Amino acid sequence: MAGVSACPTRPQSFDSKVGQAFSPVNPAEANQMPDHENSLKPARDAGSSAKAAALQEFRRYPEKILRLGTAEWRYRVLGTASPALLAVPGGELVNDLGFEFALAISDTHRVVYPAYPRVSSIEELADGLCAVLDAEKIEQAAILGASFGGSVAQVCVRRHPDRINALILSNTSVPIRQLAPAKRLLVWIARALPWSVATSLLRKPLIKVVDPSGEATTFWTAYLDELLASRLTKADLLSNLRIQHDYYRRFHFMPQDLENWPGKILIAESDTDVLGPRLRQALRQTYPNAEVRTFHNGGHGTMFLRFDEYLAMVRQFLDSVI
Repeated sequence: MAGVSACPTRPQSFDSKVGQAFSPVNPAEANQMPDHENSLKPARDAGSSAKAAALQEFRRYPEKILRLGTAEWRYRVLGTASPALLAVPGGELVNDLGFEFALAISDTHRVVYPAYPRVSSIEELADGLCAVLDAEKIEQAAILGASFGGSVAQVCVRRHPDRINALILSNTSVPIRQLAPAKRLLVWIARALPWSVATSLLRKPLIKVVDPSGEATTFWTAYLDELLASRLTKADLLSNLRIQHDYYRRFHFMPQDLENWPGKILIAESDTDVLGPRLRQALRQTYPNAEVRTFHNGGHGTMFLRFDEYLAMVRQFLDSVI
């Protein structure tokens, strides 16, 4: 295992777009500007400027690089408090979609926020997370996984129960083998589609997760432009979809899996999640002793849609972890 190095650079395409979108207007030029009243209502895009500033603040924390074989793990560390929180990404794969949450929780916790490298199995992801903890000399951490990140978190706590002291599963499910063929179909479709077509199909569901109300349209449009144009590739997407198919095909979790594990579990779910009631029930049945918080109309991205409530819930839960 190679040493850890810092990578202070951050993508420039997003910064330039944000700079153009939120640069001050010269009063002398105001009368020459087109009327956007009908194309963009200011009240609906009122949050873009604040989010752009928050992301720029977040990206001042340098990415660290850990090389494990051929895999390159990139991660950020925020905060210096002794309790550690391992915040793992979902299917977006990158380490800054949840930048606002990471910034907010870092005042009470040391947040380790990795991106996923391209690997061949979910076990490699789980093991890589613990290697990152090793690199940061962290013996134990709580882990928070949303969506696909919840899958990784569930595998991680089973493979490395001594490294995880609390498990937060957000808008996620357990693997159900009957759904594996549907995951395999997604692999076939993604392989056949040109990347330009695939990215256009991904935009609408991604926007629906992070900004369903349209309060920060300019910001999230620029963020997704950067993500899909310069940070993710078709190979990344295919690798992740294969891992998801493999996860649903091979894994089966039982309530007794963690009966000797002393940690605490929190399930954060939404009654309007695209996962549906069947998968939400399966998750609760797998972890019968978990604390469960159900958000009304929280969608699949509860962290974004109900940010203040979600942050308070996580804080309260982590405070209860000894």
